[in-house]
Amino acid sequence: MNFKKTKKEIIKTIVKYGGDVKSLSEVLNKSELLEKKGIVVAFENNQSYLFFDKQKYNWEDKRPLGYLTEMVSLLKYLIQNRLITVLPLREQVSLVIGRKASRYSTLDTIETEDAIIKVDSRYDWIDKKTHDQTYWPESISESDLPLYEYLNCWFSVSQELKDMVKNGFRSEEQNRFKKQQRLTWISIFVAAAIGIASLVINIIKH
Repeated sequence: MNFKKTKKEIIKTIVKYGGDVKSLSEVLNKSELLEKKGIVVAFENNQSYLFFDKQKYNWEDKRPLGYLTEMVSLLKYLIQNRLITVLPLREQVSLVIGRKASRYSTLDTIETEDAIIKVDSRYDWIDKKTHDQTYWPESISESDLPLYEYLNCWFSVSQELKDMVKNGFRSEEQNRFKKQQRLTWISIFVAAAIGIASLVINIIKH
């Protein structure tokens, strides 16, 4: 499969942090991949509460939701092709993805280092400093987009996926072709060098 740039970035992140953490949600938090995209995800009652940075996106912008949908699609592909192996966790590892630290401040409110996140019927994002809504709020069910299922799970990375990243996402066939092509050019260069050397020697002799 030829992976587009966005998916390559996610795969590289999974491989890079795969040995340091136990869940995919921790991979995202440790790498700060979602922070860079201006995306935050909070989980509560089989629902994902999504928040998108107003400085990066307007209200109708579909890019952040598209990015999360693409991520879930990629994880499905990696699992189905045994490039990663997953095992559901009994406990929730991360209340929030897109922030390193999070905790419940009330039953329906999660606190991060920079915001108060409401996760009930009036879901919202309140900035701690300005008390403004600095992120657009969105809500989506787990049945529509299974973020919790694919991110809150233990995982291991296959050697095949590690090798794929190491080889610049080239297949074994592509690697063999590139190696053969390199050998062919070396042979051509050597043959040309020998031919030139022979010509020079003949000229000197005469």
